[in-house]
Amino acid sequence: MSIYYFEHYKNYMQESLKTIGASRGRRLKLAEHLDCKPGYISQVINGHTDFSQEHGIKTCEFLGLSEDEQHYFMLLLQKERAGSMLLKKYFKKEITKIRNLKQQVKEQLLTYKTLNNQDKVRYYGQWYYSAIHILVSIPGFQTKDKVAKKLNLSLSVVGTALEFLESTGLVIQKKNRYIIGETRIHLEPNSPMITKHHTNWRLEAIKSLEKDQPNSLHYSSVVSISEEDFNKIKNILLDSIKKTETVLPDSKEEELCSLNIDFFAY
Repeated sequence: MSIYYFEHYKNYMQESLKTIGASRGRRLKLAEHLDCKPGYISQVINGHTDFSQEHGIKTCEFLGLSEDEQHYFMLLLQKERAGSMLLKKYFKKEITKIRNLKQQVKEQLLTYKTLNNQDKVRYYGQWYYSAIHILVSIPGFQTKDKVAKKLNLSLSVVGTALEFLESTGLVIQKKNRYIIGETRIHLEPNSPMITKHHTNWRLEAIKSLEKDQPNSLHYSSVVSISEEDFNKIKNILLDSIKKTETVLPDSKEEELCSLNIDFFAY
């Protein structure tokens, strides 16, 4: 569940570090991450002991929380550690503000169908936003851990990206999974962001070359041809692109792929 459902950090940890199912063994791994005894984790979660702020921020790192989620977690922790009712009241007020804001955003998403320009700039600013957005359409890659491992990204980066994608309606969180949302994104050919988008994915194509994957296809050729044949080849490629578009709608989500075609004259 989203951390914003919780008003106490211990309840969130109980949910995130269950001793059964997929979370089994995570308490032991957290203890190793914090360089403490496993019993200490249980004392914090189930007893009256509280994490230090140093342990709190390292726990955020372990759980792969986004920057906003880390801030919220640390507010929950500081509320529990507060030495006076006045200070507890202050932190509770800050927590309530964030929870109300998140609820407002969630309600706005009911009518959020397209991305605004500011969010487009962020979406196309890094390759992994579109990669994560499309990857969660594949059933086997709908959790932070699976996405991070597949794309070789840190949990924190994936968490921050997913929080952004969720805030715009591009993805939706259902229980412990992320799926494609109803918001749609389209980049016009004359958009100032189109160059950044092309550059991002061509850099990823270069990384793919270094991996030397047998199922990848890379082709480069330098030739001298007539202007007429240049236009002929360009039309062949355009026709191929149109044919790929007819395959996509009914294609089952199994692999995350990138198609880059470069054909130009100097």
